[in-house]
Amino acid sequence: MENQDEILAEFILEAREIIDRLDGDFVRLEENPEDQALVGNIFRGLHTLKGSSGFFYLKRLEKLSHAGESLLGKIRAGQATLDFDKSTRLLEMNDILRSIIEGVEANREEPAGDDGELIAALLGEASVTVKQTQDTTSPPVTNEVSEVIIKPESQPAPEIQMEYSEPTEALIPNTPGQEVVVPVKVNPEVLDKLMNIASEMVLARNRLLPFSQQSSDKLFTSAVRSIDLLTLELQERMMKMRMQPIFHIWDKFPRLVRDVSAECGKKVRLLQEGSETELDRILLDSIRDPLIHLIRNSIDHSIESPEIRLEKGKTEIAYLVLRAAHQNGIVIVEVIDDGAGVDFERVRQRAVSRGLISAEKAQLLNHKELIDLIFLPGFSTRDAITNLSGRGVGMDVVKNNIENIGGSIEITSIPNEGTHVKLKIPLTLAILPTLFVRSGGEIFLIPQNRILELVRFAPDQANNGIEDFYGTPTFRLRDKLIPLLFLDEQLKMVKKPLKPKQKLFITLLNFNGTLFGLVVEEVLNIQDIVIKPLGELLRDMSNFAGATIMGDGEVALILDVDGIARKSGLVERLQANPIRQEELYVPTVEEMVSVLLFEIPGLNKIALPLDSIDHIIKLDPSQIQQNGIREVVYFNEQLMDLVRLDHYVSGGSKDSHLHHSRVPVLTCHYRDRLYGLVVKQVTDIIEVPAKLHELSTPQRGLNGCIIYNDLVINVLDLEEVLVMHNIQEESDEYPKVIDLYLPG
Repeated sequence: MENQDEILAEFILEAREIIDRLDGDFVRLEENPEDQALVGNIFRGLHTLKGSSGFFYLKRLEKLSHAGESLLGKIRAGQATLDFDKSTRLLEMNDILRSIIEGVEANREEPAGDDGELIAALLGEASVTVKQTQDTTSPPVTNEVSEVIIKPESQPAPEIQMEYSEPTEALIPNTPGQEVVVPVKVNPEVLDKLMNIASEMVLARNRLLPFSQQSSDKLFTSAVRSIDLLTLELQERMMKMRMQPIFHIWDKFPRLVRDVSAECGKKVRLLQEGSETELDRILLDSIRDPLIHLIRNSIDHSIESPEIRLEKGKTEIAYLVLRAAHQNGIVIVEVIDDGAGVDFERVRQRAVSRGLISAEKAQLLNHKELIDLIFLPGFSTRDAITNLSGRGVGMDVVKNNIENIGGSIEITSIPNEGTHVKLKIPLTLAILPTLFVRSGGEIFLIPQNRILELVRFAPDQANNGIEDFYGTPTFRLRDKLIPLLFLDEQLKMVKKPLKPKQKLFITLLNFNGTLFGLVVEEVLNIQDIVIKPLGELLRDMSNFAGATIMGDGEVALILDVDGIARKSGLVERLQANPIRQEELYVPTVEEMVSVLLFEIPGLNKIALPLDSIDHIIKLDPSQIQQNGIREVVYFNEQLMDLVRLDHYVSGGSKDSHLHHSRVPVLTCHYRDRLYGLVVKQVTDIIEVPAKLHELSTPQRGLNGCIIYNDLVINVLDLEEVLVMHNIQEESDEYPKVIDLYLPG
C-alpha cells in the first residue's frame, strides 16, 4: 500500500509539471501555430498524461486529456490550425485537468464532474485545411529570453532597451557509451533539514575559530582550518541545492497576461529576460503573489486600450517586460511596461478625497511622494469595483510581502511612457548580511538591506545637529530634519551616561516611506549571520525579528526595524505634527554618490564608491594561502587575490597586521578576477558630492579627493592599484616598474 502511495505521489508531481508547462505552451502556440516542435512537445505531454491516468484508472482525466491530444493531433497533421477560440478551449481543459489532479491528491479519487460539452468542443472543432508541415520531434532551441505574444498584430516593436542573448544549442540526446545522469527528486523538507544542520555546523565552526587563534598547537589549528573550509563549502553547496530558477513561477505568467489582457480588451506582448536567475525556493513562493498583482496592475491601470495607443502614436500592442538578474549579492526583479504610466493628478485627487492629505499639501507633493501614497492601505484610483481592481487591497500588501522577506520595492513612472517597478530580493532567508551594533552594553543586529546611511555625531557638542520638534528629537542631515529613536530607550534598557567626547551613531532607516534615525552607541562590523527563529515566549515581541549565535557562543537579537518604528508611535506623532520638509529642504542639483570610508595604515580617510564593492568580510590569518608570490584566499568557490592597499597608496605605511588579527577585506571584481582589498578598518558609509577634485601633485593609488563637511577625503584609484598589483606579479623589479608607471 505504501509503495502504491509513492507511485501515485510521483504521478501527481509529474502531472502538475506537465499541466503547468502546458499553460505557457498553449499561449506560445497561439502566437506561432506553425511551430511544429512546440506542437510536438504539447502532444507528447498530453499523451503522457493520458497514458498515466489510464494506468491509475482515472477515467475523467484520461478522456479529457485524450480529447486535447486529438485536437493537437489534427494541428500536428496540418488538418487544423490553432486560433484564439481553440486556444481558449485548450486552456479551459488545462484548468479542469489541474482541478482533477488537486482532487486526486486530496481524496485519492477523481472529483465528480461532467466534461462532455468541453470534450465535444475539442473533438468537434471545425477543421481548417492548411499547408502540410513536416513534423519534427527535436526539442525547441532554448533561449535566455523567452517571448510570448498575446493577440499579436503586425506592428513594429517599440524601442525598448534590452540586451538579448544569442540562442544556445538544443540539448543533445545521449550517445552510446555516454553516461546517463538520472536526476533525483528530493523532498523539500529534507533539504530544509539539511540546511539547518549546515547552519548549525557554521555556528559550531564560529565557536571553534577563537580557540584556534589562541592555540599554539599546529595540528589543532590545521584541523580547525580544514573544518572551516569544509563547512564553508558545505554551506555554499546546500544553499545552491535550495536555489531554483525563477522560471518556475514565470512559466505561469504568459497564461495570466493572456487572460487579463483579454478581460481588459487590450493587446499585450510579454517579454521575459533572465528567467534562469536563481533564487531560494522559499523566496520564490513569497514573490509569486506580489508579481501577479504587479502584472495585473500594469495591464489594468497603466497599459492603454489599442484605440488610445494608436491615437497617441504608439503601436497597438503594448509591451510588458519581466526581467531578473543578480546584482551585488541580491536579485533584482523588474516589471516594466510602455503604457500611460501613473496618473499623478488622479492620485493627488484621490488622496485629498479620502482625507489622506490636505488639498494645499497635495499640490506641493512631487511625483515620488505621490507614488508613496499608492502604498497606503485601502488606496485605489478606481471609483468602481471590478474583477481586477477597486477593492483597495493591493500595493500595500505587495510592499509588506516584499519587506517581510527583507526586500524592497521602487516605482518610477513617466507619463505616457510607462511604469518601471523594481524589486530587490535577498538571495536567501537563511543567511542575512547584518550590521552589528552595541547599545546599553548589548550587541544587536540590523539587516544591512534596511540601512540607507550611517552618520556619526557627538551629542555633547554645542552644534551637534539635534533639534526638538514638538517633543520629537530630530537630526538635521543636509538641511533635512530626520526624526530620531534611541535604541536603548525603545528597548527600555538602562541608559549609561556618555563619556566625554563620546560619539554616537545614527542608522538611517525607512518605515513605509517615513525616514527616521535609530541611535546606537557603537557600530561594530558587517557580517553574514545564520538566522534562528525566536522561541515561543519571545515571538510576540515586535522589536525583534530573530536571533543568531555569535562566534563566542553568545546569542544576539536581530532588530525588527518596522516593529520598533510601529511600537514607538513615531508615525502617529509625525502625522499630528508633520515635518514640512518642503520648507526645510532645498534640493540641490549637485550629484551625490554613496561611498565606503575606510582606513589603511598611515591614512585615515579613504573612500571607494559603494557600487565598486561586492562584500565586506572579516579575514582570519589562517585562511590565507600562498600561490607563488601571491597571497590568496579560497572564497565563493574561486581564488581571491589579496591586495594590501598600504603597499600601493602614497602615504600608506606597510604593516604586518594581516598576520596577527582578523582584518576587514573589501571584495571586488576587475577584468573577471576576484580581488580582496585589505584595509585597517571600515569606518562609515556616507553620501558625498560626486564632484572629484584633482590633487595638486599626482599621488600613487589615489584618483583625487572629495570635500565633505569641510573634510578632505581621498578617493582610491582602484584600477591603478590593481594594475600595480598585477605588475608586481609579472616582474621581479617591482619598485622600478612602479616608479616608471606613475611618479609619486
